[in-house]
Amino acid sequence: MAYTRDRLGELLLREAVITDEQLAEALAVQAEHGGKLGQILVGSGAADEESIARMLAEQKGIEFISLPMFPIDREAASLIPARMAKRSSIIPIGFRDGSLVLAMADPLDVEAIDDVRLRTGRSVTPVVATGAQIDYAIEKFITSADAFEGLAVAVEDEDTEELVVVGDEDVPIVRLVNQLIREAVLDQASDIHIEPGAHGVRVRFRVDGVLHEVMTAPNSARAGLISRVKVMAEMDIAERRRPQDGRIGLVVNDHPVDMRVAALPTPFGENLVIRILNHEANQQTLGDLGMCDDHLALMERFLSRSYGEILISGPTGSGKSTSLYAALMRLNQPTRKIITIEDPIEYQISGITQMAVNTGIGLTFANLLRTVLRSDPDVVMVGEIRDAETAQIATRAALTGHLVLSSIHTNDAPSALTRLSDMEVAPFVASSALIGVVAQRLVRRLCPSCKESVRLTKAMLTDRGFAADELKARTVAVKHDGGCDECHGTGFRGRTGVFEIMPMDDELERLFLAEAPSEALRTAALAAGMKTLRADALDKVAAGVTSLDEVARVVL
Repeated sequence: MAYTRDRLGELLLREAVITDEQLAEALAVQAEHGGKLGQILVGSGAADEESIARMLAEQKGIEFISLPMFPIDREAASLIPARMAKRSSIIPIGFRDGSLVLAMADPLDVEAIDDVRLRTGRSVTPVVATGAQIDYAIEKFITSADAFEGLAVAVEDEDTEELVVVGDEDVPIVRLVNQLIREAVLDQASDIHIEPGAHGVRVRFRVDGVLHEVMTAPNSARAGLISRVKVMAEMDIAERRRPQDGRIGLVVNDHPVDMRVAALPTPFGENLVIRILNHEANQQTLGDLGMCDDHLALMERFLSRSYGEILISGPTGSGKSTSLYAALMRLNQPTRKIITIEDPIEYQISGITQMAVNTGIGLTFANLLRTVLRSDPDVVMVGEIRDAETAQIATRAALTGHLVLSSIHTNDAPSALTRLSDMEVAPFVASSALIGVVAQRLVRRLCPSCKESVRLTKAMLTDRGFAADELKARTVAVKHDGGCDECHGTGFRGRTGVFEIMPMDDELERLFLAEAPSEALRTAALAAGMKTLRADALDKVAAGVTSLDEVARVVL
């Protein structure tokens, strides 16, 4: 390792990446505390990790690889153990002309190359990647590959399709499920989809609202994989003909994670969807949601009321719960008693009394709401209005001195009024109780590190279903093909909301009492100045926050 240390220092000095003084300080730290020279230089701010990696690649005449954008071969990754990969900061990523392609943070580490060559019996083609990328890939691929390899061996030894599923980490199916969950949490996925098919079991993660395929397990592993998840969720593993729901509570990487599991019967076996809820995720404030100034002012006006009903509308996965929690954080003061009814409790907020629905023992939204109203609350949050009984109780509570917040499944803000009518809430009651409706969607943010600007043309708008004059901006941002390291090659990083906020006014109340259709309500709201979801989304395109393609995918 002394050879590697000296050689790396010489190269960095020759290329003027660091100074003599910086190298001397780094070598002194290495002599006293140990560690890799490159990591010490990066940690001290003397050099940038990617610059070092690219410079080493150029000096050695080998290829630099951005791992987030490289299709890593799980079979190749499985050829060395995680301990060896972490020790030398290396990972096999594929095969090329019969040789094993080895990503290395330090291509001068000839000992690591020899170790891999001896262990695998293959010739090695080194390429360079940053240490951070390699660490991420080791966690994501090598541990997963180890679990998958153990599973493959296990299912080959099985005489039947059924596998005994227990909680022992040494059982391959248990290791595989645990690794899938760890990998999903690492990728900040919101859902894991386990989908049996004719040719295998496909596993996909939903990240930033978009599904990405992770792996395909053999059909012989289907029963064990599904049974293991159902055991963890305390579901009936013998019942395969009816839909089931369950919950899993785990600590992943020292963080508590709650998961909701839904099982649906299909011709090829049960389809499982695992919704991941991170209790320690950063809770967003109203200012973090992506609202424009006008929308923020309307929300502040809504929340300043002492009684009434505020509804958040949108389809599943549109960020309604996040907006409700942001509103609660705005209202959370020692002078207010706030009680929530949720299914399940997604984020825990200090100072708020939170209750979870449990239909198995009769704790429904409606039954809990009746009890809550006898507990002297100032603010009540009902996670979702699903049925007529809950809608009627919540609406009447808003007329008796309570500020009620809830969510409802509709496509836009005006449709929430007709949905209340469908739930048999009398229009004269709803119109008096309702303060306003917030409709929303989530769009992916363009990665600030790699997004590009292009000149807008009419064809760009019309090809995506927009009117030619609908966007006034001359240039718009687009995602960079292939992305970058920061966005793991997707071109997007994180999501933001687009909103449509409709305050109740006299004209809307008059139309609602006359049982006007939602289109008439929408026309009146627009005449009063309501900005539509589409208009808000296009404003974010003009500001370079998101792209036309993303808006067309989500909002149209």
